[in-house]
Amino acid sequence: MEEMDTEIACIRLDTVHVIPLTSPELAREFLKIQDSVFSSRPICMSAGLVSNGYLTSVFLPIGDQWMKMRRILASHVLSPTSFQWLRRKRDEQADHLLRFVYNQCMSNQPVINLRKVTRYYCGNVIRNIIFSKRLFGKEAEEQVDALFTLLEYLHSFGIPDYLPWLSVFDLDCHKAIIKKAYATATKHIDAEVDQRIKIWKDGKKTVEEDLLDVFIILEDTNGNPSMNVNEIKAQILIHSITKPCEQRCCVL
Repeated sequence: MEEMDTEIACIRLDTVHVIPLTSPELAREFLKIQDSVFSSRPICMSAGLVSNGYLTSVFLPIGDQWMKMRRILASHVLSPTSFQWLRRKRDEQADHLLRFVYNQCMSNQPVINLRKVTRYYCGNVIRNIIFSKRLFGKEAEEQVDALFTLLEYLHSFGIPDYLPWLSVFDLDCHKAIIKKAYATATKHIDAEVDQRIKIWKDGKKTVEEDLLDVFIILEDTNGNPSMNVNEIKAQILIHSITKPCEQRCCVL
């Protein structure tokens, strides 16, 4: 684009038209002035895999499912009330982080890997908010690595997104990496969700303590569950990914 002396271009990759921008002014026009045209999420292989077939809010194209999940998040997850309700859980993890770093310093530890420490902090913040639990040891390393792998490859260049006819040859290595990381991450999440749903059905739990409880007991106007099991699992995975995204400035 620099050689063509242009700040906007339209590049055709097989059947897909890609419009790159290098101008902040043009980007603002796309995102603010023309947001109703460009606000819908693109259909792509990585987002479809991670969201379990576009069940969650973050990667959904605009439609009925997008409106439903957006309404749930706005009312029960992103509201000021929920923010204050979950503040104690975030503060707990911040205390653990500071205590760990302090103890390492006091023990004359020559080097502290802050990148690794903050990665675990990101994973444990969201796990405490959702499951009221923390990750330790090998399980923590395995799941956090899987979540950051998914974050890294989301919306990355994938051959099937632009050349669908090549997907039959399974040439996209990104797809294999995403599938492996997805299986690792959901292995822990799915077991926790299934166990918690059973606890609620058995009547052993009556008070919401975290976001998972909120998702399970939400009901629509007819008294039916607002979210099915697959939607709950998919949304929790997206929460687990987007929290590291929010904290990425600390991690990097």
